[in-house]
Amino acid sequence: MGITFKNTLNNTWRLVTYNLKIVFGGKFWLFVLSALLFFLIFGTIQAFNDDYFTQDEIYGLLLLPSLLLIFYPTVFGIQNDADMRTLEIIFGIPDYRYKVWFVRLIMVFLIVFALLFPLAYLARVLLIDFDYIPMILQLMVVVLFVGNLAFFLSTWIKNGNATAVVVVLIGLIYFIMQGVLRESMWNIFLNPFRQLEGTAALLWEETVMYNRIFMLSASVIFILFGLLNLQRREKFLR
Repeated sequence: MGITFKNTLNNTWRLVTYNLKIVFGGKFWLFVLSALLFFLIFGTIQAFNDDYFTQDEIYGLLLLPSLLLIFYPTVFGIQNDADMRTLEIIFGIPDYRYKVWFVRLIMVFLIVFALLFPLAYLARVLLIDFDYIPMILQLMVVVLFVGNLAFFLSTWIKNGNATAVVVVLIGLIYFIMQGVLRESMWNIFLNPFRQLEGTAALLWEETVMYNRIFMLSASVIFILFGLLNLQRREKFLR
């Protein structure tokens, strides 16, 4: 019984590390280190510029490393499969590609979720005391949306560099339109921790709720269409 359990753990660990190597292009720890450096650099800059931190600033500070961690595996995952010639294996087994990529996405999201805890804890200790569980859950809504959108686009465009350009352009458009979309439920970078008072606070809570419903619903649609795009075997194996 003990040997069987140990073998199961070993096989699971090998499966996880193998898929991490593919989706992160063999640079998983480099991305983790980069996310930590981004957090420390921008956190230090803000610490010198601001006398007092607020939760909405912490949200923005944690959002950048979160998106950095999710960007590469979802944008370049299909491309990495093609480069490593594992697409033929994935498409060789009926419906296997759905299981592989669904598990990979869950695995990547769980990794980002887990890595947000030490980053949020550092922000809490070094910058400002805040309840980091709601903060992490709010950040994960954006991570799910961006990650599933990038995955869907990668299955549609089928080229990592082109997908990266499209995702960055979408991000730039939203960034440029922040003045217009700042308080809109359609703003994917809406900051739910903005401090408002009175009637404005009640309207803001409603806007945040509808924004999160929109983003979670869109995330489900993106991942479903992405998995459906994987049906087109001939589009990937050319």
